[in-house]
Amino acid sequence: MDDFAAHLKKVQNVFLFFLSFCLVSWAIFEDFRPYSAGLMLGAIASMINARYLAWKILKLSEKVIKASLEQQVPRKSSIGFLTRAAIAGLAGLIAVRYPEHIALPTTIAGYFFAQLATLVLGILSIKRSKK
Repeated sequence: MDDFAAHLKKVQNVFLFFLSFCLVSWAIFEDFRPYSAGLMLGAIASMINARYLAWKILKLSEKVIKASLEQQVPRKSSIGFLTRAAIAGLAGLIAVRYPEHIALPTTIAGYFFAQLATLVLGILSIKRSKK
């Protein structure tokens, strides 16, 4: 699980760099402010969901380890899909509520930031380990 935390920290660092890039573009390019704001909102929702999912996975793995040590069947548990869907829905609702300030299409595109960053960093990590 130490690898898991290190990988999530790398994703968070990439996220912070992306967020600062979006903030700079929001400040410089006045015509593209709604698009930058939408990307920031979607990426923030994506990162919150990624952190929440990581927390739920850690809690679930602790439950399974504890149940296996006590040799009993673990209780049914979820990974919080409804909570993560509600966070994404809230970001979409904010974008719909303020269309002059936040673009909905870029908010939806920003939803996939953490997943894409995790995929790219995972591929790069595999390539580095093969060398």
